[in-house]
Amino acid sequence: MKVWIDALTSKQATLFGYLARELLGKGFSVVVTCRKYEYTEGALRRLGIDPIVIGDYAEGDAYDKVLSDINRMSSLLDMVKREKPNVLIAYPNPSAARVAFGLSIKYVAITDSPHAEIPSRLSLPLADIVIASKCIPQAEIVSYLYAATKLYQYNGVDEVSWLIRSKPDINYVRAIGLEEFKYIVLRPHESLATYYRGRDVHIDLEKLIKHLSSEGYDIVFLPRYSIHEVLAKKLLREGFRVKVIRGHYDGVSLTYYAFAVISGGASLAREAALLHTTGITYFPGKLYVNECIKRFGYPLYSARNVEEVKNILKNIDVSKCRSKSYNNILDELRSRFEDVISLIIKVLTTEVED
Repeated sequence: MKVWIDALTSKQATLFGYLARELLGKGFSVVVTCRKYEYTEGALRRLGIDPIVIGDYAEGDAYDKVLSDINRMSSLLDMVKREKPNVLIAYPNPSAARVAFGLSIKYVAITDSPHAEIPSRLSLPLADIVIASKCIPQAEIVSYLYAATKLYQYNGVDEVSWLIRSKPDINYVRAIGLEEFKYIVLRPHESLATYYRGRDVHIDLEKLIKHLSSEGYDIVFLPRYSIHEVLAKKLLREGFRVKVIRGHYDGVSLTYYAFAVISGGASLAREAALLHTTGITYFPGKLYVNECIKRFGYPLYSARNVEEVKNILKNIDVSKCRSKSYNNILDELRSRFEDVISLIIKVLTTEVED
């Protein structure tokens, strides 16, 4: 069996990087593709995976996004004709899903974001198998599926899979000039993503960074778009305590030793919370997976504005967060949650024919 894995974001690249390594270790033939977008390619290469980079992220309007998808689909078609995979593994991904469907390649879709309506509507109906967390009500996933699609739900969240395969490295943190518990990781929101349309965000990134810097924290800034690069350069010129990470980063090390992690998305904040580091998300809405993590008692919080972020940070007790060793945290994660990578491999070996 030849497995085609397509990653569109750094979160997907991290999970799929570990998946690709395990599949290769089990004798599968694997081809990994990704697009040129922030840390996506770097995340794969950091894990020893050499991807085929096809297409990029369109920061323009709806026309630009559709055109970018069409161009990427054409290039993916050429790659598939050359590589001849049997199965596609991807998150909701319209271009890859359409190519796989048109060429009768089975599609195993992973999803934790039913709120991303447009990519879900365009890709999940074409999936043969969908894998999702039990944190998400089944009806939220089924509403997108074709009648014959099989749905597997597991007791866990995607981030657990790379956490249990990783180990934080204090030397990585120190090498970039950081001191444990004296820095804050900041990841902007995905303002150009389709699921952000019509959502109001009341966090002023520049105001927040300047406040945190004035409080004595170093800020590890992880840009998403060109506008964030512009902001980073402005803050550096003005002398604020900002460290901009480009290319790739060791997320587990950064989040484990941070005082807190603030993200306009959700995955990095969840990753932090699962490691007992305070995670703050300012995504303007409730996410099922986030609420699930909160119910387990992990330090994951939601904020609507800079003042709410300040109040959460004031109440952090670092000593309480670090009352458990990393090995104890891993034991806890393994006992509480299922591993989606193991489930994907099981599905491949039992449900997908060569």
